[in-house]
Amino acid sequence: MRLYELSEQYQTLLDMACDDPTNEQLQEMINGLEGKIEEKIENTIKVVRSLDVEAKAIKDEEDRLKARRTSIENNATRLKENVETLMKRMELDKVKGQLFTISLQSNPPKVVVLDEFYIPQKYFVTPQPVPQLQKKDIIEAWKQGKEIPGVQVVQEKSLRVR
Repeated sequence: MRLYELSEQYQTLLDMACDDPTNEQLQEMINGLEGKIEEKIENTIKVVRSLDVEAKAIKDEEDRLKARRTSIENNATRLKENVETLMKRMELDKVKGQLFTISLQSNPPKVVVLDEFYIPQKYFVTPQPVPQLQKKDIIEAWKQGKEIPGVQVVQEKSLRVR
């Protein structure tokens, strides 16, 4: 019998008891039913506690696996950086293996701001509260061979594995 069913029966018996409170048999049934409800409530709380413990165990395992995943990802990143550094140092642009081709490819050029004070105003968008540097315009000018004071355009290489 479910807890809500016991609750309904209990309420029915209480209603009957209100009609004839001197009926001893009715009082005994009520007392027996109260014990059942108390047991059901206690057993329900036992199940709740078990579920809480199981949920905590799962969360602990998730945390452990997350830490392990992070460690493995960091190891992979560090090894990849080591290969990239070695290839740059040895001036190798490409290594062709049986399974992989590892190469250093040029990234798109990027603007490094050295000193905003020296950058010409034509490279800023000014209708905004804080003028924004138009890096695309600087890169285009750099591609045309112009040098812009206050900035440096760099083109780095990064490791690619295919």
